[in-house]
Amino acid sequence: MQHVAVIGAGIIGLLTALELRRRGHRVDIRSTGVAEQATYAAAGMLAPTSEVQFGQHSLRPLMTKAASYHRTLAAELALRTEQPLGYRDTPTLVVGRDRSDLEALRQLALEQCAAGSEVEELTSAQLRGRAPTLARHVAGAMLVPRDHQVDPRTLAAAAIDALTGPGRPGDGPPVSLTTGSSVASTDEIDADQIILTAGLGTAEINGPHRVLDLSLRPVHGDILRLHVPDSALLPGEDNLLDHTVRALVRGRPLYLVPRSGGGLVLGATSREDDMTGASAGGVLTLLQDAAEILPSVRDTELREVIARARPGTPDDLPLLGPVPGDPRVIVSTGYHRHGILLSAWAAARTADLLEVDPGVPLLGDMAGELAAVDPARFTTTSRLQEVS
Repeated sequence: MQHVAVIGAGIIGLLTALELRRRGHRVDIRSTGVAEQATYAAAGMLAPTSEVQFGQHSLRPLMTKAASYHRTLAAELALRTEQPLGYRDTPTLVVGRDRSDLEALRQLALEQCAAGSEVEELTSAQLRGRAPTLARHVAGAMLVPRDHQVDPRTLAAAAIDALTGPGRPGDGPPVSLTTGSSVASTDEIDADQIILTAGLGTAEINGPHRVLDLSLRPVHGDILRLHVPDSALLPGEDNLLDHTVRALVRGRPLYLVPRSGGGLVLGATSREDDMTGASAGGVLTLLQDAAEILPSVRDTELREVIARARPGTPDDLPLLGPVPGDPRVIVSTGYHRHGILLSAWAAARTADLLEVDPGVPLLGDMAGELAAVDPARFTTTSRLQEVS
């Protein structure tokens, strides 16, 4: 058993702590808050196919691998908590508003299928059967069977309950969760291993990782949460949609993610500006585009408008691995807009790193995956030589 300190309590930190406890380690979490930044805003699409864009050849296999971890995560959580998990394995619909949008989606689908993904173009009748509330004027749609969703807020609550509960035979002791104050330096931490999962805040913590050029940047997203009143539903219906719907509306991306109890999450904006709150223009565009795809969205109640910054990197790949010169510290950040999807994979790989001798080369899939997300990849050789 090792004593591990996890700094940061977003979904990456929570699931990392959960996996470490599952493997028998003693874990402490320290964070200013719990699941209140990017995790709190996220829509939770587990979309290794429809989320990947042209040219993201390194990201695609990682996201595909990561998606496979979520069923296992759900099963492990169900053994440790009676809280709902928020996981839904309903397929995703990808919709083109006009012919140009549909053609762009078809071209992307060709690349996705060539890489081994499953994408099926639907007839109009098939689309109506799956989503009768969508606008009649949409040009067409595709079904992506392996793209699912999870409610990040529900998942985070379940993880916290599992972390602090009695656990299962072989688990480490209940996790200590300390919130309300920030960590200024890793020197404050008395532990065998330190895992930095503080998102954008990772770069602000003093420690051996400061030798690295993490190249983190804030990427803001505007998210709306709507509620569908019973008056807008037919008897027996729970929502306007059964499937997550991703769409192109005259070239602009959009997603609508249904939740149990009539919730509907709406988003897809991506901004790199100085505005920390929601953009009025972004919110307006989201609502207009949503109404083009799902006309009944006009009848919903707008319950929340929120914006959060996600930690992006120059190549859109995360940063996960030990710090050169001090493998006691592991960096796990930079998950950009894919943090929920990559979270269970990141937790497992971080726990794997603790079980590998720092002097022994990594092998197999683990070696390839971690080479792609090496936190030192943006750092100059001369700078790294200073600590070698």
